Amino acid sequence: MSKNFDFSQSLYLKQAVLTFLLAIFLSVVLSCLQFYQVLKYQKAQRIEEINQLLDVIEEPLEQALFRIDKVLAQQQVNSLLSRSDISKVVILDENGAQFVASSVSFAKPNLSKWLVDVLIDEETGQSRRLEMVSPKLFLGSITIRLDRSSLAHQILTYSISVFVQNLFKDLILAFLISLLFYYVVTRPVEQLTRALSNIPDTGRLTLPKSFEKDHKYDELGRLKGVFSKLWGRLSTALADVERSNLHTKAIIDHAADAILLLDEKGCITLSNPAAERLTGQTSEQLINTKVSSLYDDPWISMSEILADMHLDQSITIETYFISHGKRIPVEIRIAKYEIHRVVEIVLLVRDITERKSAEERINRLAFYDSLTRLPNRHFFVERLNELLDELRINRRQSALIMFDLDRFKNINDSLGHNVGDELLCKVVGAITPLLPEKAMFARVGGDEFVVLLPEFSQEAGEPNRSLVEISKDILSRCNAVKKVGEHDLHVSASIGICLFDGSNETSTSILKQADSALYRAKEVGRNTYEFYKEDMQAISDEYLKMERALFLAMENEDFELYYQPQNDASGRLIGAEALIRWNEPTQGFISPAKFIPIAEEIGLIVELGEWVLHQALRDVSQWRAEGIWDDSLQVSVNVSPMQFQHAGFMQMLKSAIETFNVPPHCLDLEITENMLLSDSESSLDLMYQVRSLGVSLSIDDFGTGYSSLKYLKSLPISRLKIDQSFVRDLLSDHSDEVIVLTIIAMAKALNIDVLAEGVETQAHQNRLTDMNCTLYQGYYFGKPSPAHLFSKAWLSVVNV
Repeated sequence: MSKNFDFSQSLYLKQAVLTFLLAIFLSVVLSCLQFYQVLKYQKAQRIEEINQLLDVIEEPLEQALFRIDKVLAQQQVNSLLSRSDISKVVILDENGAQFVASSVSFAKPNLSKWLVDVLIDEETGQSRRLEMVSPKLFLGSITIRLDRSSLAHQILTYSISVFVQNLFKDLILAFLISLLFYYVVTRPVEQLTRALSNIPDTGRLTLPKSFEKDHKYDELGRLKGVFSKLWGRLSTALADVERSNLHTKAIIDHAADAILLLDEKGCITLSNPAAERLTGQTSEQLINTKVSSLYDDPWISMSEILADMHLDQSITIETYFISHGKRIPVEIRIAKYEIHRVVEIVLLVRDITERKSAEERINRLAFYDSLTRLPNRHFFVERLNELLDELRINRRQSALIMFDLDRFKNINDSLGHNVGDELLCKVVGAITPLLPEKAMFARVGGDEFVVLLPEFSQEAGEPNRSLVEISKDILSRCNAVKKVGEHDLHVSASIGICLFDGSNETSTSILKQADSALYRAKEVGRNTYEFYKEDMQAISDEYLKMERALFLAMENEDFELYYQPQNDASGRLIGAEALIRWNEPTQGFISPAKFIPIAEEIGLIVELGEWVLHQALRDVSQWRAEGIWDDSLQVSVNVSPMQFQHAGFMQMLKSAIETFNVPPHCLDLEITENMLLSDSESSLDLMYQVRSLGVSLSIDDFGTGYSSLKYLKSLPISRLKIDQSFVRDLLSDHSDEVIVLTIIAMAKALNIDVLAEGVETQAHQNRLTDMNCTLYQGYYFGKPSPAHLFSKAWLSVVNV
């Protein structure tokens, strides 16, 4: 037991004290009950004793009264007064007169009158009638009074003696019970308690052998078993809690996001290493720091957010933290909760710099063209719709300029997309400085651009002057030579312009109007601008209809090759030109001059040109198989600049010659001189590759382009074809005659053959012969005809 014994801590002392108190209480209660019984008994016993005395002296007193012998009566009274508890005796005669009376005084016990009154009734005594039995005669009465104080003293003395004896006995019993309780209960409990308190040190519940022996099967033994099981569970639970705590700490320490724990005032009470890395401050520096000192955002008040949050509520905000002196975007997940009546706030802070960069990239991809960095079609349409809403309120006029690069597909397909992309960037870089500050410059297609002018000036007498000036500047910048890698590229642009005020237009209708004007600019010769007019929409619709019909015709192979003979001065056949014809089911024959430019615009010309080449070689191969084709003849096939400069052209040409087994010299490819302007070096290299195969090259429509002697003398060509526009008016127009003479003289000087197109009369042939031109093609010799008719009319004759 402890030296400094504490009543509140000792079960044994509590039990002992309570046992002794209970013993005293019970002893007092029982003594009180016993005192009450003793009191009744003593009183009854005294009465009984007096009655016995009266029985003894009754006869003598009766005789004394009968004989009126007061001496005898006095003797009897004195015998009664010899008792210590009788204080007075009175004898009355038959008349009630006092016969004899006597009293005695005793030493008064030290008792209060109140106590005596409580213990002994005030009238305590005994009276008896004195009478003779025979004869029946009343003689008088005797009254005996008891001394109350003496009687009370006797009773108290006896009761106190009994109480002391009972108390001593009860205390001895209480002591024995306490001692027994100590050895039976308290001591084993103390041993069990001491063993439990030593469990953390020993790791197991160790008790004396006596405990195991004496309490193996009783309640304490079962309690020990329960404690052992509870300790096992508690040990497991503590181990789990420790593992959970270590696991939680590891998660917090290794979390990629910064974790900050705040108190209700917004001060940091805990931080993890990620928070230290994010803020550039140590944990010691962060503790007790206001979280508001870490972020830099005038639009967000963290204190107001924390104050307005409810318990068990979580929110996510985006703001900026100061990290290493820099302002970085972060996402903060805030949760507010209460544990043990203490409000805490946890902040999960994530650096979203990469996400913001990704969002910006996505935004650029969604709204900006990745190549030119200009707004894309989606962004432009949104801005146009916003502008239309403004115009419906402000009632002012706006304009849209749409342009694309003429024959850009030719450059893109022949020189590669890298060259085409760089060319577009150079065009954008040249045009951007020309545009007004409020203009929106956007790329809405491959080589299609728009300029949106929310406001533009219209001076008196010169309507749309500013639009005209802007358009001319765009054309001028596009026409300038562009150095792209090793290539000097020449491009032009076609521009369509439409005006609108937002009254009835939609973004779709405005774009359609500008596109119609653009198409009109291409129709009139490209490299110009056109304002939208009402009738242009029908032309645009017709253009779209033609596009769809071309794709369908290409899919169904609705085209057919016609052949026009080529002759010498004697009229002998030297070859034929393969000409494509399209007999559209609903419109009939459509002129190549109408559908070929559209095929070039929509990128179908390469596929169409490949079909023409394959079909021409297939026909020649069949004629050779029939024995009606002389290998000295040549079939001329027109090749567009886009097809000629296509990356796969040479491979396609080689494959076609091998497939149909036609001698290469039987094939003549006709190209236009304008093709040399786009990229002369690349074109020249391709021409040499074609000549290396044994295939001939001719320049078609010579004289209509911009060829110079510098190009002409270096070209590996075998023939020039004079354009029919010069031959048609040869007899009446002196200028045409001079041009034809010059072309023939130049070709002869360079040892190049010359073939005149559009020879329709004998006079045309005679004049050309006089000019020393000996090769002809035209209606005078024969019109273009299908393969089967051409072979019958010309090849059979040659064979014969």
